[in-house]
Amino acid sequence: MGIYTGKTVEAAIEAGLKDLQLPRLKAHIKVISKEKKGFLGFGKRLAQVQVEDISKAQAAQTAQSAPTVTKPSEPTEANQAASAPQSAASAPLVTPEPELTTAEAKVQMGETQRQPAQSEKDLAQADSLLDQTSVQMAPALSDDIDQATAEVADYVTKVIYEMDIEASIDTSHNRRQINLQIETPDAGRVIGYHGKVLKSLQLLAQNFLHDRYSKSFSVVLNVHDYVEHRTETLIDFTQKVATRVLETGKDYTMDPMSNSERKIVHKTISAIEGVTSFSEGNDPNRFVVVSLQK
Repeated sequence: MGIYTGKTVEAAIEAGLKDLQLPRLKAHIKVISKEKKGFLGFGKRLAQVQVEDISKAQAAQTAQSAPTVTKPSEPTEANQAASAPQSAASAPLVTPEPELTTAEAKVQMGETQRQPAQSEKDLAQADSLLDQTSVQMAPALSDDIDQATAEVADYVTKVIYEMDIEASIDTSHNRRQINLQIETPDAGRVIGYHGKVLKSLQLLAQNFLHDRYSKSFSVVLNVHDYVEHRTETLIDFTQKVATRVLETGKDYTMDPMSNSERKIVHKTISAIEGVTSFSEGNDPNRFVVVSLQK
């Protein structure tokens, strides 16, 4: 018997079967814990299972349940002769258990093997019920911008805390837009490579907001002056792309970017004579194409 880990429950089971050199039908498998993917690399946990040989498990169980036998004192010959008929008459009839056929044995071992699968099914059903309950208990969408600002800021703070990053958030808002200014000594970790982590945080915050409040609300996250710097860089790059298209006459396809960044590109291109821009693809891989104006 041993405890084995893996990226998934199935991978952990395979590791245990390989280590014990057992076929699946001859193994007793117990799922200790399922895998956990975590968030952005944090809180990740491997799956754990317990695998043992069915025959050894049954032998151990039989040994534990066997009654203690006390050896009687040796009877005399007279006692043996007197008690023999009575013993034979009162002895219980013992019927040996029939041996299982191969098919029956597979059925029994199959039932043992299905136990962890059934447990996983029960967990899945429980998760589904929790999700249904959450949907049923979800409040109606609210138009309270002040409350929405406070709750989305608290949500983002908790996510950053789970990333093991110290940060504080300053909030502001107008009628429809919520602005979250993140201050942290680990700005690089919150922004990520080419702003990917910050974009993920903004997507999470936007989904959280739209699940609870008016769909017309929007949220913008900023770390130090990253958004302003990114805007300046994007405008400068778009102007260079426009110049290249005018010189070569060939379309230029930009990398995928967020909706707010595509708006900056379109606005910049609209101010340059001779070129035009349009978006193609589906989010989150939607991109801008710059071409000559016909």
